[in-house]
Amino acid sequence: MARKLITLAFVFALVAAACGGTDEGGTTTAAPATTAAPATTAPPGTTAAPAPTTTIAPPAEEIATDIGVSDDEIRIGLLADLTGPFSGLTVDIVDAQLAYWDIVNANGGIAGRTVVPVVEDTAYDVVQHGEKYTKIVDDVVAFSNSTGSPHTASLLPSLAEDNVLAIPLSWYSGWADPAFDGGLTFEQGTNYCLEAMNMAEWLAAKHETDTGALPTVAIVTRPGDYGQDAAAGFKHAAAELGLEIVYDGEGQIVRGADLTPIIGQILQTNPDWVFVTSAPSELGQIMGGAVSQGFTGQWTGSGPSYDFRLLDSELAPALQGFYWNTGYYVPWGTDVPGMAEIQEALTAAYPDRRPSDAFIIGWTEARQMEQILRLAAANGDLTRQGVIDAANSIETILLDGAGPDLNYRGEPGDYVIREIDIFKPSAEAYAAAGGADQTLSGAADGGTTGSQLVEKSYVGDIAASFEFTGACWTEGEGNTIGG
Repeated sequence: MARKLITLAFVFALVAAACGGTDEGGTTTAAPATTAAPATTAPPGTTAAPAPTTTIAPPAEEIATDIGVSDDEIRIGLLADLTGPFSGLTVDIVDAQLAYWDIVNANGGIAGRTVVPVVEDTAYDVVQHGEKYTKIVDDVVAFSNSTGSPHTASLLPSLAEDNVLAIPLSWYSGWADPAFDGGLTFEQGTNYCLEAMNMAEWLAAKHETDTGALPTVAIVTRPGDYGQDAAAGFKHAAAELGLEIVYDGEGQIVRGADLTPIIGQILQTNPDWVFVTSAPSELGQIMGGAVSQGFTGQWTGSGPSYDFRLLDSELAPALQGFYWNTGYYVPWGTDVPGMAEIQEALTAAYPDRRPSDAFIIGWTEARQMEQILRLAAANGDLTRQGVIDAANSIETILLDGAGPDLNYRGEPGDYVIREIDIFKPSAEAYAAAGGADQTLSGAADGGTTGSQLVEKSYVGDIAASFEFTGACWTEGEGNTIGG
């Protein structure tokens, strides 16, 4: 494909425009307040409820309850970045959950009770995250969303003290380790560490097939549980594969800081591939800055680094030409058993919104929580401890092909997810479908985000054989796996 150079002026505009949110706040989508559902959400009604577990709850009055559950309600918390750097993704994630619970409630709720989501905006700020947790913790039985790795990690002492379950909107490898999280966080999908191992192996094989040689690579990440967890996995795989890391930018992407030095290092070392763990706006600045100055290497990174809304910017041709994304869930519109239900429900709930890959994440979070709550109810115990016990004992959480099925039984190495989906942005397909002007009700076949699946359920030899016993990177210890 012919490469289109990008002007530097557009690069910095990406921070405010490309991803639906900025570090300073503000989002193009109205964020729900602390409520059961936004006023603009119409319950789908006609959509069949997600399949319950095979267990049946006893009569409502025979179920033990404590905090967050009454005779007619089950209240669950969502601590979400609705105005910070990941808001473009997180608003859609939260709204998909709200639509899901509308369907559940329209079909009888759980154990005769209405599920009430209590939503708080944390703006991707650790201090605000803790404050909003304190605000609602005495009102909910569990948290079906906690956005951010360091943010959720900062809650661990409080989760333990309050004995409450949380589903992180984060793929940090520590969530799979009961010794780290106390058995109170229940992740979805492949963690950043194993994801990076897979992507390193996949891109090395692709590059060697295409060129006959192994690639040189650069690593550029945020610091902490997000970026350095990914860097640990990538470096381990690079050592196993014999890849030369020509620029090690682990932990160098600092929120709000000047990214020009990073761009300069990429240009100077000229790697064949760049692996990025960042916010989407940061990926836009770094990739746009490098490509505009003639860099023609390939790019990939941790799943949250990419947002399909970057295709609304002038970076779209470069993304189609040079970027390969990885995901923990299939993209919007992928032909899997549960996709028709997701598309029908969200079209009914938000007819004027456009398609979003992030809708899939929110839907699966809610589906995960529903199955845990149904098992707890069937066990006759909707106390906080009963919900935790249900999560730890459930045999399989079914995601209907949207992502790998889950369970949390046995040792971490037994249940940790090791597979990823690999897909490629298609600016052409996105533009042909109407781009940002698509609406769920008006788009043919549900519309497209331009995310085209390249390989489903990929597991490289390194990730498959890796003996996972705990977090790959921890604060104070750093990389715990070597490499």
